[in-house]
Amino acid sequence: MTEPGQIADRTQADGGHPTHALPAMREEVVEAELLEDEDALPALRPPTTTAARYVIDKHTVLAPGELPATTADQPRYSEADFRISEQTAERRTRAGTANTRVNRGSVAKAFHAWCEQEGRIAVPCTTATFTEYGTHLMAQGHKATTIEAYMSHVMAVQPRGDRPDPSIFRENLSTYRGENPRANRVRRALPLQLPHVVAMAAACDERTGIGMRDAALLVLGYRFLARRIEVADLLIEDLTISQSSVTVYLPKDKTHQDEDQEIVLHDHPDLRLLPRLHAWLGYLHTLGVTRGPLFRALTKKGTLASRHHATARGHALSGNAVNEIVKQRFRQAALDSRGLPVSSRGLRAGGATDLAEAKVRGRDLNAAGRWTENSRIPEAVYVRPARDRAFDPFAAVRLSQTAD
Repeated sequence: MTEPGQIADRTQADGGHPTHALPAMREEVVEAELLEDEDALPALRPPTTTAARYVIDKHTVLAPGELPATTADQPRYSEADFRISEQTAERRTRAGTANTRVNRGSVAKAFHAWCEQEGRIAVPCTTATFTEYGTHLMAQGHKATTIEAYMSHVMAVQPRGDRPDPSIFRENLSTYRGENPRANRVRRALPLQLPHVVAMAAACDERTGIGMRDAALLVLGYRFLARRIEVADLLIEDLTISQSSVTVYLPKDKTHQDEDQEIVLHDHPDLRLLPRLHAWLGYLHTLGVTRGPLFRALTKKGTLASRHHATARGHALSGNAVNEIVKQRFRQAALDSRGLPVSSRGLRAGGATDLAEAKVRGRDLNAAGRWTENSRIPEAVYVRPARDRAFDPFAAVRLSQTAD
């Protein structure tokens, strides 16, 4: 008979030597580990010889008659197994988009500052610290979506194998959403529709290099339904211009991370996309630029800006620079924002809004903005508002009706 919680001794088929019984699992669970806490890496100090023991935890599954692995079965790692190259380490620092890295860094700094003020450890932080920081952000009155994004960045800087439990924070955030419904309202950027874009491009002095650049950037961003980083990342060699259209090669976008695309943009008489692209490319050629970033920083005199202290983007404009160009040209065109924020996001929103008002629907609209085929975003954000503006269900209601 075996004691409850034990696996009976077995006799090995080859020599008849008994194996050791598995210790009662209800009494002790031995976690899987390669090294004792006091042991150094094998390459630095040879491990001491100890009796082999079973390596089991709560996830161990044993078939009838099967014994678990022992510490003697574990591989003997050397220091080389834990090292990564300089190239891998450098690439690791560039993981994610540039905007994500910047945002994560600023959030991490704020979190570290709060932890220092509260006398808490930031990395690795405890579940209580993580939860309390979420409460701190709620007390500041941030939107629930903003808090969720901040806490995601805080979690990302924690060691993968030692991260806090976010379940209490999520429950608290759910309650916060219910208590602050108006704080969760999303204020979308003003859609920069065709009349806006035409006026903004007209505000550019296209006799100058900066004017040619900005006019081309505006009409391409609108016609391409582009995100600002997509405009900033374009290379000259990504464009193939024909007599009536320009084909844009896009290696990836937000919804097509592993799929490159070639998008054909036909010319438009109000936008004059092709003439403006030709003018800007011709100007770049006079500066000796025939390859590389399409939209670049220029001095007031129209020469290439010095990039001796450039960031990883080199000669290319940043997404923030694209955003500032849009805001500046909107102000110069003396347009009415109707109290809504103006940003480069409006170029994409304006193109989608114009398409929705022109009754472009379904897959055609999704394809134009490069949303996924079954995305409901265009329908909810652009089509329904356009339909609501065009149709008044009370239009047929009158105070008095003529009798038949």
